[in-house]
Amino acid sequence: MPDIFVAVRSLRKTAGFTAVAVLALALGIGANTAIFSGVRALLLGPMPYSHPERLVAVWEESSRIGFPRNTPAPPNFVDWRQMNQVFSDMAAVRFGGANLTGGDRPEFVFGKGVTANFFDVLGARPIAGRTFTRQEDEAGADLVVIGYRLAERRFPAARQAIGATLLMNDRPHTVIGVMPPGFAFPDRQY
Repeated sequence: MPDIFVAVRSLRKTAGFTAVAVLALALGIGANTAIFSGVRALLLGPMPYSHPERLVAVWEESSRIGFPRNTPAPPNFVDWRQMNQVFSDMAAVRFGGANLTGGDRPEFVFGKGVTANFFDVLGARPIAGRTFTRQEDEAGADLVVIGYRLAERRFPAARQAIGATLLMNDRPHTVIGVMPPGFAFPDRQY
């Protein structure tokens, strides 16, 4: 015990040094905790989909034009889906964004153009409304399923978003569904 008393007395004599050391330790521990939490949530945690171990991303190989993992051209995807004998289903995603105007403030939102079966392939269900039908996919209807955070920013409640019109890139789109909190599809290519 005498060593502890000597250490405490020594730290008291150099209060400035002690404060800086404790602050540095606190910042280091806090930063490591934040980084680990982010890495765990993004890379190590389970994906918010039904059976994520069964999901596969498929790319077109186009190294000769500088794209080793190229998004398939729509006609190629249609051919792949028709000839598919391996996967239970296939969905396509096109990454992009839109200027969302109207309301009290404009904003840029990241989004994805998806085939009608996208949410079914992921096993994801909206908390309000519904997802797309095949007929709407073929007709190219201006419908959107929005994320929970966007619904929170734009509407008093998620259910009030259903049927609302959002002006995206100067075109009206009707909200048909709101995904649950925590649902996300990566914005990066694998």
